[in-house]
Amino acid sequence: MYILGLTAYSHDSSSCLIEDGKVIFQVDEERFDRVKHSSAFPINAINACLNFKNLTIEDIDKITFFWQPNNEIISNIAHLFKYFPKSLNLFFSKSGSTEYNAIKRIILKKTIGKKIQKLFKTKKNFNIDFINHHICHASSVFFVSPYQESAILTIDGRGESVSTMFAYGKNNQIDIIKEFKIPNSIGHLYASITDYLGFKPFFDEWKVMGMSAYGTDKYVNNFQDLVEIDNNGEYYLNLKYFNFHTHGSSKWLSKKFYETFGPKKNYSDKYLQRHYDIAYALQKLVEKLGVSLANRLYKLTKSSNLCMTGGVILNCLMNSEIIEKTKFKNVFIQPIANDPGAGIGSALYYYHGKLKKSRNYQFHDIYLGTKYTDNEIIKFLNNNNLSYLKTDPSFNAVAKLLAKGNIIGWYQGRMESGPRSLGNRSILANPNFPNMKDLLNKKIKKREFFRPFAPSVLYEDLHEYFILPNQVASPHMILSGIVRENKRSLLPAITHKDYTARIQSVNKEDNLLFWQLINEFKKITGISVLLNTSFNENEPIVNTPQEAIDCFIRNEMDVLVLGNYIIKKD
Repeated sequence: MYILGLTAYSHDSSSCLIEDGKVIFQVDEERFDRVKHSSAFPINAINACLNFKNLTIEDIDKITFFWQPNNEIISNIAHLFKYFPKSLNLFFSKSGSTEYNAIKRIILKKTIGKKIQKLFKTKKNFNIDFINHHICHASSVFFVSPYQESAILTIDGRGESVSTMFAYGKNNQIDIIKEFKIPNSIGHLYASITDYLGFKPFFDEWKVMGMSAYGTDKYVNNFQDLVEIDNNGEYYLNLKYFNFHTHGSSKWLSKKFYETFGPKKNYSDKYLQRHYDIAYALQKLVEKLGVSLANRLYKLTKSSNLCMTGGVILNCLMNSEIIEKTKFKNVFIQPIANDPGAGIGSALYYYHGKLKKSRNYQFHDIYLGTKYTDNEIIKFLNNNNLSYLKTDPSFNAVAKLLAKGNIIGWYQGRMESGPRSLGNRSILANPNFPNMKDLLNKKIKKREFFRPFAPSVLYEDLHEYFILPNQVASPHMILSGIVRENKRSLLPAITHKDYTARIQSVNKEDNLLFWQLINEFKKITGISVLLNTSFNENEPIVNTPQEAIDCFIRNEMDVLVLGNYIIKKD
């Protein structure tokens, strides 16, 4: 049985293909249309899913969608009356991160079945299953987890009406325990301050997280007034500081916020210490909220297991705090925690929750995207008149280049799903070079100095270099750890201002080629860690060999490794 799970018209449009309950392909539309966080209908992503198994649209048994537009209509009407007349401003505001207003976006979502019929020129009526957004999130994490029963925590900006959900999963059933309704939203809290600091809400929250390491606790106490956390662990935004619930994305914060914390930073303005202090206060507040919610969920379920997902769960600092400061013995985090994960969840919920099919699949690696063969890669190289050498099977030659300080574009196997590069579409460098971070930011990434680079470390040596809560592993770069004190001078390029690092632990089972490369680097340098950042330059992660070649040519990378072939700038 083939199921397509779709997301579209909000942000991060995507498509995934489920075969008999197993996720076999997933990709975001941005990787094809090259628009970061694309909200377009995912026609290219759907075609990639079909091509992966040589299917036509008629071969698909069911199409599911990550949202229930009719439920959102009911929620929006109730919200409109509750905050009337100021809420009338919402009619003139863009919806979330898209160019559409709420009405246009809902219409587009409701008519997705007709869109598919038109684009694929088919008469087949798919009777799209529109599934509750937070149920989709919960399904995306629980049904691929190693647990037969688990507490489930989902946190994001908003679904149809819900921003945070407590649930409990057992076998192939998920029961909702409690829902937190908008405007009480941790995602919108973070988006509001992201906008305040001159960044793009829903896109640049990780920049604010990076900034927080340079802050002090000057505003931490003041920020406690933004949110009330009651004795039951429930939270409520103090709406005196916010306007997004009445004005949408056109006016996130109120006059009271500006009077308390100062004027908004425009993107081109110089960074002041005040801005770093605001980011720090926000991060600490969000960590406190995450721990409070998880502790409350534990009291309600008494489960030893916790599954977490939703856009806010991409906050790796908060995740580590939850693992360390709650009583859950086992924690599984959906690595595709943003909305494309909910697309996966929509298909899994239909299969397990509605059809009651038993579970037979767990997430390990998330290399679920496109792949190009060596023969295809050679054609791209020849078409670009590039000279190349074939690498040795162990990648020792590549490891030697890294050891000497070369910056390398690394393109291997199937593309990663999710927002992180995990060693198949990566830019790699030697973390031992003190100036490497500045070189990468200046020459290639062209981004803010305060954004850290991540380490990829051999799984076997993980705890030799990093302190992680409860000695857990971090295969998907969704947890933060502390660089051990005796390793900080060894790893200056990946050690953040507060000595943290967003870690990827690499094992042989998930990615043998990447493990081999790091192991060769270790043999040469004695260091089991590489600096790993996404293969892109202010664009979506490269998908095709041509995009990798273009990025390599226009930037100051030293070497490109496409499959088994090495290309040098000289």
